[in-house]
Amino acid sequence: MKKTIITGITCLMLAGAAGCSGEDSSAKDQDTLTWLTTSGYSPDAPSEGTADYISEKVQKFEETHPDMNMKISLQSSNIDEAMARLLEQANTGRAPDMAAIDGYMLDRYMEYLQPLDELMEERGLEPNDFLPFAEEVIRGEDGQIYGLYMSTDTRMLYYNKEVIEEPPETWEEVIEVSKEVQKEGYQGLVLPVGIGEGTTVTSILPLFWSQGGELVDEAGNPSFGKGKNREAMIKTFDTLYRAREEGAISKRMASSGQENDANGEVAAGNTAMFLGGSWQAATIEETLGDDFENWEVASLPMIEEGDETASSAGGWAWGIFAEDPEKQEAAFDFLMDSFISEQGMGEFTSLQGSLPARESVYDSEYYDPGPFNDEFLESLETEARARPGAPSYNEISVQLQTSISQVISGSKEPEQAVDDAWEIVTFGESEDDK
Repeated sequence: MKKTIITGITCLMLAGAAGCSGEDSSAKDQDTLTWLTTSGYSPDAPSEGTADYISEKVQKFEETHPDMNMKISLQSSNIDEAMARLLEQANTGRAPDMAAIDGYMLDRYMEYLQPLDELMEERGLEPNDFLPFAEEVIRGEDGQIYGLYMSTDTRMLYYNKEVIEEPPETWEEVIEVSKEVQKEGYQGLVLPVGIGEGTTVTSILPLFWSQGGELVDEAGNPSFGKGKNREAMIKTFDTLYRAREEGAISKRMASSGQENDANGEVAAGNTAMFLGGSWQAATIEETLGDDFENWEVASLPMIEEGDETASSAGGWAWGIFAEDPEKQEAAFDFLMDSFISEQGMGEFTSLQGSLPARESVYDSEYYDPGPFNDEFLESLETEARARPGAPSYNEISVQLQTSISQVISGSKEPEQAVDDAWEIVTFGESEDDK
């Protein structure tokens, strides 16, 4: 069932073949719909189930749209590189008709994307059915909808309830609980605080946001090193530093930059709690077998009582660049059928082990919920935010990862680490800007 993709590059290499040369008379009457996607959302997906699912959807599209020939191209596996390339294509008028876009970055493409309100209304798709953070991402400043958020995830505290009766709600409690369970031979808290995006979205941003901090201003310029934002970031760094200093988290966590790094720790059987992503639940369930029933999830701990609970959400969206109304409609039909409709989103997220971006799909017969589904949905509805879509975000994230890893390893103090990250990102603003 798996369908092999012939990309535009391959097609040029096979110019003598009938399927690529244009000699097939049936192809002459077809218009081409170009689709740029990731490997994981394509007929060549590593997962056979996903590959078969999307292959069938492509075949169905071709049968119901005989006037359209779908041409599929794959993005680079390096997400930042792929998104930069797509923006370059859009800037030069060479964007594909439709493309997969890392959800939080959608804002960067809105001036090139087509508004989808009329197509959504025709098909009964309500914008407010998307989770709150997702609707905020896909809605432009003009109030129109410019993307279709497909799937998502959230971050929470996982804890072994055989070891910990009540999950810690503040970092004071984290430190206390972690030190207590270590007396029983357990690791206290595992979390990413090294070089990697998991560090930013799981260990830094939720603590920073819970204090009202903002990484960038309304114009998209860095703001985390100024005024109250600087105070909030220093407090975030200081909290993680103090947890390491008091022995609640291990110094070796400075080499862990991704949430999945915790999977091996949990498999070893001596981890009491960890900060992780929703997608890890299925992996850990498979790894632990019957012992998985001892695990629960809770909101990420706040720095102190009175802070807002916060989490971060990820996931991907689809954007339609095509200016031709017929192509817009064809692209929308394909995306709805495959990924966005109740059945499409329900079946696809179940295959992927991800979470639906539409609230109604959680109650759908087509959705097969995984562990902690209710808790994840509540987090997405009330706590989760997307990363800022500003172009400056990527550099900010890298510098924050670098700085906190230095703090945890003991080579820098929290305040100095924050100020050094700020200086690199802003190329050295004056002390008056702090």
